[in-house]
Amino acid sequence: MQYHIQTAPVWDAFRAGDGCPICRLYEAAENRVARQYLGEAVMEPDYRIRVNKRGFCARHLALLYGGGNKLGVALQVHTRTKHVLDEITPVKNAAGAKKLADKLSKTLDTCVICDEADDMMDRYCEAVAMMFCAEADFPALFRESGGFCLPHFTMLLRYVGRAGKAEKEYAAALAQKEREYLARLNGSLDRFTGRFDYRSGDKFSPATDDALMMSVNALKGRIIDK
Repeated sequence: MQYHIQTAPVWDAFRAGDGCPICRLYEAAENRVARQYLGEAVMEPDYRIRVNKRGFCARHLALLYGGGNKLGVALQVHTRTKHVLDEITPVKNAAGAKKLADKLSKTLDTCVICDEADDMMDRYCEAVAMMFCAEADFPALFRESGGFCLPHFTMLLRYVGRAGKAEKEYAAALAQKEREYLARLNGSLDRFTGRFDYRSGDKFSPATDDALMMSVNALKGRIIDK
């Protein structure tokens, strides 16, 4: 891993404020990859081969569709559709139908943008662990961060060993940060649901309005925007 190249985006994401910094990194990564598939990658044979085999998930296909290059998207969807068409062989009985369903199900949610963005996230999560050990000011910034969505917290856990001599300190700080984050959200949800109790005196507190959105994002990653 080119460690020095990965640090600047990580610093920026952790400095940005509340919310999962790894989600910010992922959003930037997927937009960067999507731009490739709206630009030079459209006519590159290697890219097209990958698109034909892997396709795009629903989220990223919608992202491409709204990206301002309908022709580029159409060209890629055209050859992807031809690839899928060739996979659908004649079916004569239930056993053949199940075999075809099993084969097609393996490609329903495959996505070249997910593949590349997820690979970037592995490197970023590795970088976070290494920075906790190697960057003097990073541990303090890490402890001041807002917390992580559950999918990215899980990913960060897998790279704790990359913190080197700071492994134990990093593991403890990571788990503590997540516990604090989820406890804070749980308290906000408690107040939010309490507003619907006629006996509550907190019916109009603006501090609880975003509790549900933030909690959903914490459990599943950033899937809801204001």
